[in-house]
Amino acid sequence: KVHEYARGQSGGDRLIQTLSGGAGKSGGQRQKLAATCLAAALRYQLGGEDMRLPLYSTIVIDEAFSKTDSEYTDTILETFKNFGFQMILSTPLKTINACMRHVRGGALVTINQSRKSSRLDELSYDLERKRLELPGVSDGPEGMAK
Repeated sequence: KVHEYARGQSGGDRLIQTLSGGAGKSGGQRQKLAATCLAAALRYQLGGEDMRLPLYSTIVIDEAFSKTDSEYTDTILETFKNFGFQMILSTPLKTINACMRHVRGGALVTINQSRKSSRLDELSYDLERKRLELPGVSDGPEGMAK
């Protein structure tokens, strides 16, 4: 069973829910549950019983967060960060905004239409605006890439 807690302003933890599976949950909620279990299991396996920071802390996720909304994506990324992991994400450009708060560097892979060649471009990080500069993408109203 997984117990989800919230920490109140008084510092005490309050039980939000107890989950014993993903039945009746949305795709995003099931993905959040799976990510939390994965982060906890990896932290235990890589950090040992004394729960030190993991000796190896880089996690690579392909097609990251393709079925989650931005709130769940943010929660999942924060969960892995809190467990001491560094994330390397491979995600479609359409979902990059949901990851923007946690991203400090990036690269853009472009594959030509014939799929016979590809190109890799490093993306600049704007420290003032706290976001990646995406080539050919204009700013939206929140200062994020569209």
